[in-house]
Amino acid sequence: MKKLTVLAAILFLSVFNLVAQINPTIKKGGSMYAVPEAVSVGEWTQPYKIVMEVMNGVEKKDSLNPSLDRIARLYNLYRHSGVPKENIDISVMIHFTATPIIFTDEVYQKKFGVQNPNTALIDELAANGVKFYVCGQSIYKRKVENEPRNPNIKVVLSAMYGISILQMKGYAYMP
Repeated sequence: MKKLTVLAAILFLSVFNLVAQINPTIKKGGSMYAVPEAVSVGEWTQPYKIVMEVMNGVEKKDSLNPSLDRIARLYNLYRHSGVPKENIDISVMIHFTATPIIFTDEVYQKKFGVQNPNTALIDELAANGVKFYVCGQSIYKRKVENEPRNPNIKVVLSAMYGISILQMKGYAYMP
């Protein structure tokens, strides 16, 4: 009987956690929990400028890059907190072993045997104003500069260069 009670409690908590997770704006990733007791530390009328990196690839090529999910979570947190869409300015620098996430579904399929699991989330984030850049040094080092890439991703000279320029323009760096 005690085991049954413990199992019922675990099941209840699991169901409660699933119900409590939300995706207020970005639906393809970035699940978060509503926290009713959270206090506000921001002034939602100001612009929020953030630059983030996606630099690590994934071992399983059919898996979403967790850094993209983190970016979606940040966006959802801001929107859920009341920040208007027009006050969220997120730029993303893609480089190093994460570079393959830039490929179109067709190229990704050809190289890895599966559709690009990152496309839908990149497209949804871009539709909500998130800007994506890929490091020119990474695409040339990997000899993929001529491979078709997601049209929402632009090339910058390098990720280091892009991050430093955006920081000088007042973007907060979030690795």
